[in-house]
Amino acid sequence: MKTDPNDVNLVKKILWPNESVVGTVRQSRILPGGSVVVPTSVIVTNERLIIVNREALGIRHDYEVIPYSSIMSVRLEQGVITSSVFIRVQGYDTDKGLLKNGKQEGEIFGLHGGDARDLSNYINTRLAARADTEEKAEEAEAGEVDRSGEADSGVGGYIFCSKCGAKNVASAKFCDKCGAKIVSSH
Repeated sequence: MKTDPNDVNLVKKILWPNESVVGTVRQSRILPGGSVVVPTSVIVTNERLIIVNREALGIRHDYEVIPYSSIMSVRLEQGVITSSVFIRVQGYDTDKGLLKNGKQEGEIFGLHGGDARDLSNYINTRLAARADTEEKAEEAEAGEVDRSGEADSGVGGYIFCSKCGAKNVASAKFCDKCGAKIVSSH
């Protein structure tokens, strides 16, 4: 993922200690879905997403911060010209920004295809790492590690979400439809 120094400068003052910028993604200025005057920037750090919405012709900046621990799922919608990344966030309540009007899934639109793909891949990597960490913690808490039944699900197998019933690949950690954590029956 590339990094734009101008976007990094926008968030230098609000970075946490030991937080580093991994990359930046900016909404297109001229392509469909973009914003000619005040494009939105997404600063991807090792701790969270910082979405910078520019207002008043770019003079004022509104920061929206989403820690990876709050993100339930991410979805990429690739278009012919531009792409969108949809982020489902748990327990996020605001009347402004990405998830305004009580929406649980926010859209970052008007992104170049490669940027959108890089952003969604990075978030998915973070979600997978979190799921692995949670799974190991649960196993340690249970005091047992039994993997004898894992071969049953196999590659190409499916598991159904206990919350919404959606069909997911057997290796899924979170439901593709509702974002709930997939609970293995093994």
